[in-house]
Amino acid sequence: MAQDASVTPQLSSSVAPFLHLQRSGVIQVDPKLCLACRECEVACSLLHEAQCNPELSRIRVDFDDFVPGLPDIRVCKQCDWPACYYACLAKWGEPAILIDPRTGARYVNESLCRACGACARACPLTPERPVIHEKKVGKKRIRFKCDLCKDRPEGPVCVEVCPGKALTFISAEGRK
Repeated sequence: MAQDASVTPQLSSSVAPFLHLQRSGVIQVDPKLCLACRECEVACSLLHEAQCNPELSRIRVDFDDFVPGLPDIRVCKQCDWPACYYACLAKWGEPAILIDPRTGARYVNESLCRACGACARACPLTPERPVIHEKKVGKKRIRFKCDLCKDRPEGPVCVEVCPGKALTFISAEGRK
């Protein structure tokens, strides 16, 4: 049965960003293979911040001195339904969380970030395993998270430098 075009619902442009988001790859972690060297943190902070500072890394390797065992490796899961993106979009209209057209990575555009924290509060991994961090640039505070090294053709630098092969990049097509 043909539908009359005059009664077909039309989506407003403000709803369009909520539909059909491009899928992203993801960094898969196997803590059993982690050598606890933290080379991933160093490489990440060097690539993104030109500083050897694990606090500026987008991937974090944490240890509990009181509970021996495997390290807790935290990196953004690049959600199919990214709550961080929607929280930023809902609050600001022009969001600082963007979707990279080439890789699908959900990332923070630092020049647009207002450090309001809506993205971090919306993230399903927060507060137990935060993957959205804050840094100070000049007098401005901004949020940052893993962007899958979106501007690096070889892919995430942490995966490349991991000597234990604890990190694996899974492409958008390879995700389940």
